[in-house]
Amino acid sequence: MNIAVGDDLVFNILIFFPVKSLLRFRCVCKRWRCMISDPSFVEAHQSRSATTLLVSSFDDRSHDRKRTLYTINPSINDGELRCLSEFSNWSISRSVNGLVCIYEQYPAESHRVRLFNPSTREYVNLPPPIFSGRDPSEQVYNLGFDPSTKTYKILRSWIDNWSDCKYEIFTLGSDSLWRIVKDNPKVVLDTKGVCINGTIYWTKDIGFQNSTIIMAFNVGEEKFRSVPAPPKDPMWDFKTSRMIQMGGHIAIVDYQEVAGRISNVMIIWKLEDSLNGIWSHNRILLPESFMQRIPRHTSFFFTSLDGGEIALIPSTLFKDRYVVYYNLEKERTRKEVLSWLFRNMWHISSPYAYCDDVSVYVESLISLKEITCVCRTFEGDNQAVGMTYSYS
Repeated sequence: MNIAVGDDLVFNILIFFPVKSLLRFRCVCKRWRCMISDPSFVEAHQSRSATTLLVSSFDDRSHDRKRTLYTINPSINDGELRCLSEFSNWSISRSVNGLVCIYEQYPAESHRVRLFNPSTREYVNLPPPIFSGRDPSEQVYNLGFDPSTKTYKILRSWIDNWSDCKYEIFTLGSDSLWRIVKDNPKVVLDTKGVCINGTIYWTKDIGFQNSTIIMAFNVGEEKFRSVPAPPKDPMWDFKTSRMIQMGGHIAIVDYQEVAGRISNVMIIWKLEDSLNGIWSHNRILLPESFMQRIPRHTSFFFTSLDGGEIALIPSTLFKDRYVVYYNLEKERTRKEVLSWLFRNMWHISSPYAYCDDVSVYVESLISLKEITCVCRTFEGDNQAVGMTYSYS
């Protein structure tokens, strides 16, 4: 006897499977392929996907400047670490809805830019930017998302002689060329920002003023604005502070005293109201046992996770092989050792490989063809290429 299974039941079962399985399930039948590719399924699947850590590693010993993307699943006790992709001579933006922008740093003359979905391994080549030069450190790309229009945009900062910064933007799905951002904040934003609710945020140290400013870029309106700093206005050092997202807000983790082994106190400033500059702050006391084991001046990355946890990831992750999680509500710390995962990953256990960025990541079925349009082929200078789609 054949039993028909309704689409609603299949829908509610499939959304719990990982992307890798769903990509195979699309071959089961045409009905499943249409269901898995439907935007409503993609959105429902992403809302149920577990939050993981997206770790970018860099090996400065390798001749090809290899950078590798990994995910760490904090919900698994043994600390599952999985390799997503490897790139040579490319840098990577922060993740937004499971997508990242990758851009080539060497050779500097190429200026290749891609939008990439690490889960499906689909990528699209974007047109070359407007501003160019030979120094690869002169550019930073930030991926942004406007939830009101469901539009993705890529903001590029181009630093000119480290004294001036120009900005250009590309809108996925409508632009065929990069556009110069008319609203220039006259601030050199040379770090990766954090995109939350349609706004990209940065912190910037102004050394000669002995202060820190916070800048925000509205992705929809394409305008910059400054955000009032916390009332105590501490002088954050890039090496001992991190900006993260926490419950739909930006937050700044200040761990100067921990890095200097002065005390076990970390301060988290959370921006409750960005327009009026209303901040709240929490004091976190790390266990003395943890303090005794970390070397002086150790650099950490931070992310906030589901369930009110803060993850502390050392830059020496691939040497020390651990992650620390702090539960804000329960005020408890747990340490996750990742050493067993390296048995089959000997190539990243080199002391020359270090963690250079961490962000929150969720698996995504988003099709880049759905959010972009095929742009016309560009001509001239033998540099411009059409927007093309591929799988790595």
